[in-house]
Amino acid sequence: MKKLVSVIVPVYNVEKYIDKCVESLLNQDYKNIEVILVDDGTPDRSGDIIDRLKEEDHRIVVIHQENHGVSSARNAGMAVASGEYITFVDGDDWVDANYVTYFVDLLEKSSCDVVMNKNNYSGCNDISNNNFSVISAEKAIEWIYLGDLFVAVWNKMYRRSVLEENYIKFNEKIWYGEGMLFNVEFLQHVNSVAVGESAVYH
Repeated sequence: MKKLVSVIVPVYNVEKYIDKCVESLLNQDYKNIEVILVDDGTPDRSGDIIDRLKEEDHRIVVIHQENHGVSSARNAGMAVASGEYITFVDGDDWVDANYVTYFVDLLEKSSCDVVMNKNNYSGCNDISNNNFSVISAEKAIEWIYLGDLFVAVWNKMYRRSVLEENYIKFNEKIWYGEGMLFNVEFLQHVNSVAVGESAVYH
């Protein structure tokens, strides 16, 4: 059986987009996923929408909490995640049907604990190919600082055991750059990183 993948989606003021986001996740060709939707005290109708979506698919887990920010929402999702791998998708984004398959394949082909994708859909300057490489964690940190790898946690996939064994969480006290801190901390605990170049995240 394929390994379970946990997809964590923070939900805040995304009522116009969350249906498309979740639909793109439920339509993955990789079926063994759990979709963890974390309502971070959203003031719009997003909370009601995700409750409805939960009734339609058993793979959806919904968490409602008071507003504490995106870092808190992602931490809440990680606290209940049971997948071998974890990936993060923002509630106003969507992914291709092979998004999860693509990342899991890269992790397993490379024997790495994390895969980071160079490319995502920009709408005007689309770059996408099936190339991938394996680089050192130190090189990945350098690429993040140089902007060759985007700093955010979306468009990436992480092995959950590394997160748990090293108590890696998002810093809830900062409001900017939390993704960079999370990635750099994760990279301190691994030797190598798989880097993909296929634009499967939008």
